This record gives sequence, structure tokens and C-alpha cells, in this order.
Amino acid sequence: MNMPAKKISYTNPYASFLASVEKPARYIGGEHNLIRKNWDDIDSKVALCFPDAYEIGMSHLGFKILYDQLNSQNDLLAERVFCPWPDMEKELRERTLPLVTLETYRPLKDFDIVGFSLQYEMSYTNILMMLDLGGIPLWQKDRAENDPFVIAGGPCATHPEPLAPFMDFVVIGDGEEQFEGLARFIAKLRKAKFSRKEILEQLGERKGIYVPSLFERELDERTQMMVVKTDKKIERFFIEDLKKFPFPTEAPIPHATAIFDNFSVEISRGCTEGCRFCQAGMIYRPVREREPQEVIKTVMEGLKKGGLRQASLTCLSTADYSAVTPLVIDLLEKIKNDRSKLGIASLRAYGLDESVLDKMREVQNTSLTFAPEAGTERMRKVINKNVTEKDMMVTAERIFARGFDKMKLYFMIGLPTETMEDVQGIMETGRKAREIARARGVKNPKLTISVSF
Repeated sequence: MNMPAKKISYTNPYASFLASVEKPARYIGGEHNLIRKNWDDIDSKVALCFPDAYEIGMSHLGFKILYDQLNSQNDLLAERVFCPWPDMEKELRERTLPLVTLETYRPLKDFDIVGFSLQYEMSYTNILMMLDLGGIPLWQKDRAENDPFVIAGGPCATHPEPLAPFMDFVVIGDGEEQFEGLARFIAKLRKAKFSRKEILEQLGERKGIYVPSLFERELDERTQMMVVKTDKKIERFFIEDLKKFPFPTEAPIPHATAIFDNFSVEISRGCTEGCRFCQAGMIYRPVREREPQEVIKTVMEGLKKGGLRQASLTCLSTADYSAVTPLVIDLLEKIKNDRSKLGIASLRAYGLDESVLDKMREVQNTSLTFAPEAGTERMRKVINKNVTEKDMMVTAERIFARGFDKMKLYFMIGLPTETMEDVQGIMETGRKAREIARARGVKNPKLTISVSF
């Protein structure tokens, strides 16, 4: 006699007090496209942790890629957890409740691997808070044999030493191909009764893996900082062919509005520009592209499955994508039939030819963003941003001549050798672009200038 499958009930431990915290949608889980698996059937269980608020983490492409990849494997699972806002942290501590995932509401300590995405240094204290709330010892040296392996990856993993005392190991480079193998490797060695120390020693022999506990440190006389004492270099791991890892078209649809509320597709990885301020341009080399037809197929499926009306193409420099003109023209032609829009970010001031602008205007797309980065040509030469004043004004002429009324410009301040003239040049560049718009008959042009340091 066949017994009916046991139905598993998932009860949110925060349900009774969610109404008392800001944005309770951050913590309820149960989103459309969420993936839940039966824990009894899984060899390795991974908690994907983003050390920032839900609406920021839910916009991150790398997070979506790993979630889809790990959960596509029958023997692995990945669940999500985001950093609680201070009001929720207060509630959890007062009630002695753990930080749990959004899929099955399990605390972090129940997982085999707890992985953090290192996007920016200011979030490092959030990592410690999440470990504490998740029931995991903060210091790597204090973890017992059955505690999860706490790991980190992402752009800041290239300089991980501030977090070294808290990490079991760090993944340096592309995570897709690495993560799946690491999860299985750890599960295999644990099943074979290897000790935690033995597992870390074997992990340290793998490409792209930094195990801080395997290295000694000493005081550097010049800087008076503790530095790693070794001649060994950790070689970055990277995927040679993105085609092996199709971009996911399904991801949990956030209850709360995400920072980027559209279907964003990575069309390439890496950059050829070599701008001196850009870490990403160095650590994601070499350039690897997705096929144009694959991009179009992914965009159309993602819009449909996500119920979205706007897509965006993203990479470090969209204009450097080798087939950017035919890709954008073909894609705009396909999405105009369902009244969707296409945003193209990371453009250089000389990045799109006129046929693309014509097609974008045809479907009434208004999302045009450029990044001159500095306000004067001298300052742009210093940072190796090869954009001239003429390039920017020609682009403004092309845009506003076609009836566009919006243009976004991104700049930075605080650059080496910067003078007040360079800073004032930012507003001067915006003023000149606005004058071009008015000369072309745009009555109320909207120039958005964003400045970061």
C-alpha cells in the first residue's frame, strides 16, 4: 500500500510580531518562484547570506545566479537570508529568536555552508551580526566540528584580510563553477569523517580558495599592520565560457519593491577599458560575452515569468559588447509588442550609434545613463577614462535631437590630483548638455547628475 507523501508545514517564527517592524515584507518569505526542498534528500545545504537589507540583496545578480545554480542540482539546496533592519534585530534579541532563512525558516547554524556576498566594506559588521543571530561562533577558531563552514565571495574577496579571523575560507573569483563543487567536496569529506582542520587543509590546495587559518601573520614595520607571512599566491578562479552557465530566467519575486525592479541580464563579464579607479575592471578580466540570441531569449522569458514590464542589459561597459547594436535593435523590436521597456546602463559617452537611438526612441524608452566620471578632460585622462568633451556633447546632441527629454550622468569626486576646477566642471558639463537640449526644442530637459566619492 502506497502511503501519501507527508506534507511539510512551514511556520514563520516571526509571524506574531511582524506588524511591529518596518517593512515586514522583508521577513515573510513565500515569494513566487521561491524554491523549497526536502532536507532529508539533500547532501549539502547552503545558506546564501547578503549582508544588507532585503530589497538591496534581492536586486543582486550574483545572488540570483548562485540561488538558481545550486537549487538546480538534486543533491544541493540554497536558501536566502538577508540582514535584518535594526528594529528587527532588537526584536530577535529581546525574544532570543535566531536569524532564519526565507525558504524553510531554519537558523543559520543548521546549514553545512553559510556563504556571504562581499559587495562593500561597510557591510562587514553586518556579517558579524548575522553570524551572532544565526547561532554561529563569530571567531573561526571557536567553531566546533559540526558548525557550518563560514565562507565569503564577491568583489571584496580579493582583499579579505579584515574578515580573515571570522572566515573558514574565502572564494576568490567567479563563483558558479566553484560553489557547486565546493559544496559536494565538503559533504563528501564530512561523510568520510574528516576533521574540520583536515577539510580546510584540503580546500587550501584548490585554485581560488584562501584559508586564513593556514597562514601565519607578522607585524609590518613600515605600516605597523599585521600582514600575511607567505610567498604563496592565491590564483583567482574564473569561468572561461559563460555559455556553460545560462543566465537564470526565474528568481523569487520580491514582496517589497527591490532597488532595481526590473529583469536585469548580464550580457558580458569583464572589461577592456582599464579605468584606473575601477576594481571590477581588473578582477573580472578577461572579457567574456553571452551570445546575442541567448540574451534575447533570456530577456523575453524573464519578463514573462516575472510579470515585469522593464528589462535592462548590464555589464561593466555595455558599449564594449561586440554585438551591442544588432542586439539592442533586435531586442527593442521584440519587446515593443508587449509594451515593455529596455534600460541600458554603463554607457560611455560615445557608446551607442544613431540606429540604436532611433530604435530606442521608436519604443519610447527613456532610460539613458552615461558615466563620464570626471568633470574635466584633464581629470578624465588622469583616471584613464577616455571620453572627451566633444564625445559627450555629440551624444547629447544625438539624444535630444530625437526628442528624448532625460539624461543621467554619473561622476566621482575626491580623485587623485583633483582641483576645484575639476569639481566645477561636473556642473558645467551638465549645463552644456542642458543648453543643447533646449536648442533642440526640448522645453524642460531633465539632467540628473549623480556624484559619488
